[in-house]
Amino acid sequence: MKKVIIIILILIFSESIISFGKPNQRIKNLQDSALNFYMQNDFKNSVRVYLEILKSGYYSSELYYNLGNAYFKSGDIASAIYYYEKAKLHNPSDPDINHNLKIAYSQIKNKVEPLPEFFFISWYKQTLNLFSANTWAVLSIMFFVFLLTAIIIYLFGKTLTQKKIGFYTGIIFIFFFSLSLLFSIKQTNNITKNKFAIIFDPVMVKSSPQEEGTNMFEINEGLKVEILDSLNNWYNIRLADGKQGWIVKESVKKL
Repeated sequence: MKKVIIIILILIFSESIISFGKPNQRIKNLQDSALNFYMQNDFKNSVRVYLEILKSGYYSSELYYNLGNAYFKSGDIASAIYYYEKAKLHNPSDPDINHNLKIAYSQIKNKVEPLPEFFFISWYKQTLNLFSANTWAVLSIMFFVFLLTAIIIYLFGKTLTQKKIGFYTGIIFIFFFSLSLLFSIKQTNNITKNKFAIIFDPVMVKSSPQEEGTNMFEINEGLKVEILDSLNNWYNIRLADGKQGWIVKESVKKL
C-alpha cells in the first residue's frame, strides 16, 4: 500500500512540473503555422511567427531550437547560435540542440579554443548538464518522497533490521535529494542569471571603455562571450581562451 501511495505522489508532483508552461491552443496554432512556413522554405515568415510566439510570453527549449533552425536556414548564423544557446540553457543534454549548435559555430569566422579545465570541473559540468532544471526538480521530489519513506521505516520499524534499512537508505536519499535540488537550482540560475552573450556585429575590443582606448583584437558575429562588468555603453567581456577587453553594448545580445 505504501508503495502505491509513493508512486501516486511521484506522478502527481511530476505531472504538475511537466505540465507547467504547456502551450495553449493559440500557441499551438502559431507553432503549426511557423512549421508550415519552414517546410515550404519560407524561413523569413517562419522566423516572424516564432518571434510572435516569444512576444506572447511563451518560451521553451523546443521553440528556441526551431527558431534557431529557421535563422540558420535563412543565413543568419549569429541569431541561430543565439537561439540554439537559449535552447541549450533549458535542455542542455538534447543531442539535436548540441549537434546543430556545433554546426552553427563551425560557420563563424572566429575560432576560439577554450582554456583547458581540471577534470573534476569537466565532470561536474557534464553531470549538471545531464538534465534540465525541471528534470532535476522532479528527481529531487522523488528522492524526497523516498527519504520520507525511509524515515517512516526507521521510526516505525518493528525490528532492528528494518530500522537499519530505514537509517542507511535515508542517508543515501538525503545525499541524492540534496544533489538533485542543488543541480536544479544551479540550472535555474544558469538561465535567470546568465552572464553570457552572443556577438551580433563585428566589433573591435578595446583596452578601456572608451573610443580612444587601444585596439586589442577584433571579434566577429556569432562568437559567445562572458560579460564581466559594464560601464555606461560598454561591456567588459572575456572570451573562452581567456582574452579580455571592452566592447560597445550594441554589438552583443545577452542570453
